[in-house]
Parts: sequence; C-alpha cells; structure tokens
Amino acid sequence: MAAKLVPEPLGLRERKKHDSLARMRAAARALMWDRGYDAVTTKEIAAHADVGEATLFRYFPSKLDLFLVVYGEEFGKVIDACSKNDAKHDGIKTADANEYVTRILASYRMFAELYVLYPDLAYTFVKESFGSHSDVGQSGLAHADRWFELLEAIVCQAQSARAFAPVDPATVVQNCHALYVHEVLRSHARGLPSADMPERLLHRLEALLCPLQILPKNQWLKQLASIQRSSVKPSSLSHGTRVTKGR
Repeated sequence: MAAKLVPEPLGLRERKKHDSLARMRAAARALMWDRGYDAVTTKEIAAHADVGEATLFRYFPSKLDLFLVVYGEEFGKVIDACSKNDAKHDGIKTADANEYVTRILASYRMFAELYVLYPDLAYTFVKESFGSHSDVGQSGLAHADRWFELLEAIVCQAQSARAFAPVDPATVVQNCHALYVHEVLRSHARGLPSADMPERLLHRLEALLCPLQILPKNQWLKQLASIQRSSVKPSSLSHGTRVTKGR
C-alpha cells in the first residue's frame, strides 16, 4: 500500500500571507454586502482587515479586483451546489427531452436566486467582470469555465440520448448564459422587480431550449403553444411594454 503523502506545513511567511488574504476577503465581503460596492473604500477594507492599504494593493490591484474575487467565491459556491444537485442524474440515460431542459433550468434558477439576494452586487459583477484584464480579475473565468462544462455535459447527454438536436453544445450554453447576463443588465436598467427575475429568466431560457428538443410532432406543437400562452401571463404584462422591448 502506497504511503499517503502529507503536505508540508506552510512556513511562517506563507501563513501570514494566507491569513492576510483571508482577512481582506472577509472584510470586503462584510462591508460590501452590508453597504454596497460603491459605498466602500479600500482604506476601510484595509482597516477592517487590520492591514495597511499598501498591503491590500500588493495582492489586489484595485477594489474592483478584490470584489471580483470575493463575489466570484459566491459564484463558485452556486456552481458547487448545482453540480451536487445534478449529480443525482449521473449514469441515468433517458430519451425524455424535457428532463434535460428541466436540469438546465434548475441550475439557472440557483443563479437567479443569488441575484435576488444581492441584485446590486450581481449587477456589478456581471457589468464589470468583462472589463477586468488583471490576473486577479481574470480568475473569475475559471468559475465560468466550470459552469459551462457542467451545462455542456447536460446538453451532450441529451444529444447522446437523441433527445436534443445536434447543435454545438458550447454554442447552446453560451446563448443560455448570454440570456442570464442580459436579464441581469436589463432588470437593473429598467428597474424591474428583482424578485421576479428568476421567472423572467427561466421563461426566456425555456423558449431557447425547447426548440432543441426532439419530440413527436403533436407533442412539439402542444409544447410550443404552452410557451406562447405563458408569454402573455398577467404577471408578465404587469410591466407593460418594458417586457417586450429589446433592451
């Protein structure tokens, strides 16, 4: 039996660095989650973490980079939860096309619920993460890659079971996520109720995913009719023309 490798203990310098980074992330989270991104300064975060502001900038080029790391951790937790939730389908192959749509929608509902909890922070993360080119800011791409990998696997499973049309899985997932990003930006720009965002998003995703399903003709027509009916529900019309405008 091979001997179990025991990691070498961190040296004093590395332990201090690890501790400082943890305190800075915790301070940023506590302050920004309480008062919002714009209202908090790096000087306040450094003081809360009991480090100098110069030390903070040594590890995080800007307040934005620090925020992207901290909110990215929340992003990562949701991905972990989605992965764990979807793992119950491992090894189960079904030709029921709706089952795969439901799995994708369930994952996006978790992301939408994170938005409901922190709408302003989620908006800042979506808006700013595309503009950061530092190594720290780009770390969020690792979370996105994990997310895309999870959803692409579901699409591939559906295609393997001949339940989805053979469309490039990466393109399908990118289009799904584009809807999520647009719904976050649109909700903020138009002042739409954050609590309703999950249903707005899931309806748009359903309209994108359902046409990929391989279904008997009559069943497909019934499903299309169902989507069309749900698009004019009173809850949607309560927002007036805002719901139908392109942006």
